[in-house]
Amino acid sequence: MQYIGFDLGDGESAVATFAQGSGIEPVVRPIAGSRSLLSAVGMQDGAIVVGEQAYTSSLAENLSVRFKSRFTDDPRAAETVALFVRGVLRSLRDDGVFSDEDRFVVGCPAGWNAATRARYRDVLVRAGLHDPRVISESRAAFLYAKYAKTVALDLDILRQSALVVDIGSSTLDFAYIVDGRETGVGTFGDTHLGGGLLDAEILRRAVARSRDHAAIERVFTQSRSWYSYCEIEARRLKEEYYTQAAQTPDASVKKQLRICYDGTQKLPLQMDAHEAEAIVSEPMEALQGQSFAQALYQALVNARQITQDEPPKLLLLTGGASRMPFFQEQCREVFDGAVVVVCNEPEFSIAKGLAYAGWVDDNLRAFRAAIRAEVTDARVGAVAPAAFAELVPGVVDVLCPLIVEEAAIPVALQWKKGEIDTLREMNNRIQRRAERVLASPMAEQALAPVLEKWLAQLTPSLQAMVDPICDRYHVPRDEMRLVLMQTGETGDLRFGAKQLLGFSLIGILVGVALSVLVALLCGGGGIALIATGPLGLVAGAAVGAVVAALGWPAVTEMLLGAHLPRMMRLVNVEARLRSETTQRTLRDSLFRELGGRNSEFSQKLVSAFTDAFQKYLARIAQAAEVPIQ
Repeated sequence: MQYIGFDLGDGESAVATFAQGSGIEPVVRPIAGSRSLLSAVGMQDGAIVVGEQAYTSSLAENLSVRFKSRFTDDPRAAETVALFVRGVLRSLRDDGVFSDEDRFVVGCPAGWNAATRARYRDVLVRAGLHDPRVISESRAAFLYAKYAKTVALDLDILRQSALVVDIGSSTLDFAYIVDGRETGVGTFGDTHLGGGLLDAEILRRAVARSRDHAAIERVFTQSRSWYSYCEIEARRLKEEYYTQAAQTPDASVKKQLRICYDGTQKLPLQMDAHEAEAIVSEPMEALQGQSFAQALYQALVNARQITQDEPPKLLLLTGGASRMPFFQEQCREVFDGAVVVVCNEPEFSIAKGLAYAGWVDDNLRAFRAAIRAEVTDARVGAVAPAAFAELVPGVVDVLCPLIVEEAAIPVALQWKKGEIDTLREMNNRIQRRAERVLASPMAEQALAPVLEKWLAQLTPSLQAMVDPICDRYHVPRDEMRLVLMQTGETGDLRFGAKQLLGFSLIGILVGVALSVLVALLCGGGGIALIATGPLGLVAGAAVGAVVAALGWPAVTEMLLGAHLPRMMRLVNVEARLRSETTQRTLRDSLFRELGGRNSEFSQKLVSAFTDAFQKYLARIAQAAEVPIQ
């Protein structure tokens, strides 16, 4: 299958083909005998003629040029676009350039919104293109710079910040890329600022200077074909001048046109340094009184403001009008310090980039499907328990002091001071506080190092699943380098304490901890806290008498609900909770609860990690694409 990049430009058009899986750069295909086809269309003897054939031998009926720039505000332009596309397709089909299975990718200005792009696509379908894709021309320029061997840009620069500036006949488009990907601002531009304005201005000034200006203006009013012909010749004069001026600063180009419509009129065209300065620096009605140079400069300044947080280190200039020396100087002035690169053949870079885009999109779509199909929940779930034995001790070491210091001790001290009346209320408060602590950002932060260490142990096994898929689909392994980190400002994997524990497991852990703490603090129905010192001896004797009369269960219930005086609470509760015995007993109990291979913790761990990892993997697989629309 071939990917056919169709750069339908306002002034010139080009087509490039790229064979699937080919390492060869896209090939520019001639259309009606020309690699760079004038975007001109008309009818001769009932047949569609495009490019040179539309006006060289004899002017075609209803000859039309610059119709793409009128697409957004002139309903009639849609039919002209469709007519031109039919003519191009016929020429390509006659030359055997494409088959029905090949895919067309057509460019559009970055400034076109989704509705305009959809309408444009509908026109292309009506013209005969089967299921065409429409993407921005600036995206195509970036992909050309990324993949074309003839550009030979340092990939490290492309991975930093770059600004693609595509200036064609009708539009000025920008694509802002950081780290090899589109940023939030993405593509933007001016849909009415392009080199075609200069063509019209050259022609206007030439008519104004002509002795036959009144007659020529009447011809232009009555015959769109003759106006289009003269505007094409003005464009050719401009291109010839700028080509010569690049080598000879004092270049001068002249041409005389003969207009044969109602009689014959002569129209001299000329371009030299003085005329070139005038057409770019004098006010234009089409630009609301701004000059062409001022409008371009303002657009560049606006682009600099949009990208000021991370200024581009590379400016890639493409489009036929990028050859203009004054525009290149403006780019260097506005983006001081950036590397400015002009494509070798700017008139073909968009078509080639569009062909690359078709392959890139299909290839990455297949790559993402392979990731989903091959990196399954079962495979990921089998890797997660591998380092389970190393994870549990670290989790227990974090949770044990957290429960004691942040939940148990503060509440026990409130009981000791008399702020809590009964032991039963103290137990209840410890439970509620422990639940809040384990579900808090404090637990998230405390567990982060433990989880990150565990995730680091899993990374090699998971990376080994992903790398072969990258190689198969020509996706650089660096694009899919797994960075498994705890959720946070720099983390990519959304997997932390809340996903690891969950409220059901928190309840179980609190229950385990509470049973240990109650047994140690309130053992014997509370006698452990009050049977200390002389008062404890008295209390012990009283308890003994009550036990003999009522039995132990009654005593337990009585003491848990008793309002004990402060004098009977003078126990060193902090020391008891921090004692090695308490810590060891609590740690052993938590370990037994968490450590089993079939424990709820183990099952939740595998499930939560697998879910988080699959979402993370889908995100980075999506990001492997340059998602500029």
